[in-house]
Parts: sequence; C-alpha cells; structure tokens
Amino acid sequence: MSTDAHASAPQASRSSRRERRLLQTQEIQVRQTHRRRKVLTRTGVLAGFVLAMVVYPVMGTLTPYADAVEAVPGAVAGENPSTARALLGGGPQLVESELPLPEADASAVLATSVQIEVSQHLPDCNPLQGWEGYNGKLSADSLCDVGQGEQLRNDAAVAFAELNNRFAQDFGRDICLSDGYRTLSSQYATKRSRGFLAATPGTSVHGWGLAIDLCSSDARGPAKAWLEENGATWGWVNPSWAKTSKYEPWHFEYEPGTDELGVYGSSYWANSGAYRSSN
Repeated sequence: MSTDAHASAPQASRSSRRERRLLQTQEIQVRQTHRRRKVLTRTGVLAGFVLAMVVYPVMGTLTPYADAVEAVPGAVAGENPSTARALLGGGPQLVESELPLPEADASAVLATSVQIEVSQHLPDCNPLQGWEGYNGKLSADSLCDVGQGEQLRNDAAVAFAELNNRFAQDFGRDICLSDGYRTLSSQYATKRSRGFLAATPGTSVHGWGLAIDLCSSDARGPAKAWLEENGATWGWVNPSWAKTSKYEPWHFEYEPGTDELGVYGSSYWANSGAYRSSN
C-alpha cells in the first residue's frame, strides 16, 4: 500500500467524526427549540386561561362598583355600613293611606263565636239574665223554648237557634229533635227505659239543659254529616264518649256550658248533681 493511502485514512476518519458531532449538535439544538416552543405555548395558554377566568371577572366586578358606597342609602364614604343596611338601604318607607276600613259582617261575627248573647231567631230568650237551679230542677227563667216541645238552658238555646237557622238555609227545614232538657223525674224514667245508656239521675247533661237528642232521621246521613262539620261553630258537638264507649250519634251537647260546669271533670262526679246555682 502506498504512503498516500495511509495518510488519507486518518483524515477521512477525523472528517467523519466532525460531521457526526455537527449533526448531533444540530439535532440537540432542534430538540431544545421544540421544547422551548412547547413551554412557551403552554405558558401562553395557561396565562390566557387565568386572565379569562380570574383576572377579568374580578376586575369587571370591582371596577364598575368602585364608588358604589356613595349610592347605598344611609351609607357614608369612609364608614362601614351594617350588612342589612348595605343590602337593603334605609328600608321601605310607609305611605299613609286614607282607605276606609271594611265593615264587619254581623253573620260572620256570629259564625265565629259560640258565646252568643242574643238571637233574632229566638228574641224572647235572654241568656244575660243567667240561670239558677240544680240538675233536672232549673228555674223556669233559666229555660227557653226551642220548638218541637223542647227546652234548653237560655245560653244553649240561643246558640241552638243560630245553628238551626243556618241548617234550615241548607235543608229547608228545622233540625229534628226528640229530646232536650229533662227534669229529674223524666231522667229517672229515661234511666228505667234505657238502662246503662242513660246517665244517673242528677248527673245528666240533659238535666242541665245543655243537650239535645236528634230524631233518628237526622242522626245519620247528610243531616248528621252537616251537624258534625258545622255544629261546633255554634258550640254544639257530638262528644267523644258518644262515639266510643257509648255510641250515641244522636246526642249533641253545648260544649261551652259543659266546660263551664266541668261536667267531665272529677269534681263534677264527686259532687254528683248538687252543683251550686249560677247567675
């Protein structure tokens, strides 16, 4: 082999290594450039997101209301208003009104009160005079006729008259009664004929003139349903015992009167029928 051939071989080797280093350097530079571009791109996207989602909304909310304290009623610049005043201002201002008050409806007043003092449907009955006597032995002045041959204590009578009037408007007739006030002697007779269904003489609510018994026709059906729904408006109820221990759907009582006497309290039964008179 010639000397020239030996000399050119190392030169070719050094040239090849130089070229490889140049290529590697170029590749490294290209990769670094791509990385920088990716980082810049991502940073730009993130910055745009922060601006769009955080900075702009905050600035857009605060800037228009930078001087809003001046517009809040009752707020003074440099002072902190209360939360309620900041939200509501000084509050609503009442405006005087000259509107006339509505007139009271007499029938509505009656329908919401069971303490009825007078009834145009029973004008001769005056509950304001009170009552006197004992169970089954009430004075004549304590009782009022309610029709159909029956009597009730005067306060119960006027309440029943109002109830009956309202019933008649819907049914075109009076409430049918089979019993009302019972004298002591009539309670004895009732006890003999009805047995356990009748109260002991001297303790019956009928003896106080505070109870009625309906005819069998009104103790069921539409009439009974109407009385159950509306009777209490005027104080007349079918008591709970008449729906359970002794089933008497026909028996109604004037509740304000029985409550006043404490008919279903222990003191009443302890005193039997010997209750004091009342005026």
